[in-house]
Amino acid sequence: MKRGVLYIAFGDNFLKELKFSAESVKKHCPDLHITVFSDKKIDSPFVDKNELIEVSHLRPKVDYIGRTPYEETIFLDTDTIVNYDIREMYDMLEKYDFAIGHDLARKRKNVSNLIPEYKKIPYSFSEVNPGVMVFKKTDEVIEFFGLWKKYFYRYFHVWPYEQPTFRVALWHSDLEFYILPPEFNIRSKGNREKQRKFHHEFGEDHLAPRIYHMHVDNRINQGKYEVESVEQALEFCKKNFMEY
Repeated sequence: MKRGVLYIAFGDNFLKELKFSAESVKKHCPDLHITVFSDKKIDSPFVDKNELIEVSHLRPKVDYIGRTPYEETIFLDTDTIVNYDIREMYDMLEKYDFAIGHDLARKRKNVSNLIPEYKKIPYSFSEVNPGVMVFKKTDEVIEFFGLWKKYFYRYFHVWPYEQPTFRVALWHSDLEFYILPPEFNIRSKGNREKQRKFHHEFGEDHLAPRIYHMHVDNRINQGKYEVESVEQALEFCKKNFMEY
């Protein structure tokens, strides 16, 4: 099969959550084939293929994602709900081998203290979210997944979650990739607040605004600009910026 959607999940609650995600995919993309790798059989009219796997930790995707049955794969976590035709994601593969969802985390201080390779990467090379991605099954992509798995298990004892080691693997790979815009990975208000709650752990610089990009006086194109100081401009920007 050339194209399809892949889920990797375990346990009754995640499988129940997955059913709603798969249903939302089929609602907008009825012809898309859906495969589920799971630790038990899943009963859903929206799942086309179910393959049983052995699960030994909370992130089995790192072990099985390279086994996708498709030439071009959209991978989704179980906690996704699709509200649009996502087949447009495959269009990215005309230029790139891999595209992945934007994420709120950038470079966390607490993780930097645990993973030296993570610490060396510049802040501006953000974390990405492996819960939403699209990729070709090429040698380069499979090699990248192998590199991610290597870093994941190297630091599993100190950080058994996926995003930091994914960031490390992406930085050290030669993969041609693209970051999908935020509308392909819309996070909750609670997730944004979590970033603020753990501000002391992530570091003072985390998510601190770097560059504001807006006209302080929108009449500038009509030949009028009445701003008196950079302080006035900054105050306006702080009041009017949009959070991703």
